[in-house]
Amino acid sequence: MSPVSPVTPFTVGIEESKLHRLHQKLGLTDFPPELDQADSAYGAPLSDVTRLAKYWKDGFDWRTQEAKLNELPQFTTNITVDGFGELNVHFVHQKSDVANAIPLLFIHGWPGSFIEVTKLLPLLQGSKDEPAFHVVAPSLPNFGFSSRVSKKGFGICQYAEACNKVMLALGYDQYALNKLPRETMPRELKSLKNRKESAVIVSVL
Repeated sequence: MSPVSPVTPFTVGIEESKLHRLHQKLGLTDFPPELDQADSAYGAPLSDVTRLAKYWKDGFDWRTQEAKLNELPQFTTNITVDGFGELNVHFVHQKSDVANAIPLLFIHGWPGSFIEVTKLLPLLQGSKDEPAFHVVAPSLPNFGFSSRVSKKGFGICQYAEACNKVMLALGYDQYALNKLPRETMPRELKSLKNRKESAVIVSVL
């Protein structure tokens, strides 16, 4: 097994210059005219798009949302995916206070983000009288604050390998997995059991 990379605390901190540039772009947007009697088959109504763009520019407070995100225990670690080199993966890692809590790998959807787990975290903490979980919710490569992949061919097998290696970096050689709309990812994760760098999926929730 290759050496385990260190796990580093992570804080969201978008540069002010990037927020300023975004506001400028929103202010300079030139919306096209809408077709007469256009319905939803032609896309979102122009009135909705302009209303949302105005709110995004003048009403949405990113710094407030950023502060909320930074209440989560976030980290990054470097992992190596076969054929794709080293990737930096961002993840939430909330540990339960309950002894013998079950490690749980929470994989977000496509498209989606680690934010999907936030409302579930208090419920997954558990207690001595109910199931409790150590929750790991990664930003998949190409999503959120994780590295983008620059080579073609990064698919389900590689996403599974990346997630598995994050769990191994945290010392979890057995873990549960959230149930996904498609069963492909669990299947690929289970297939890793025949490789040296693998953990054991104990259940799919």
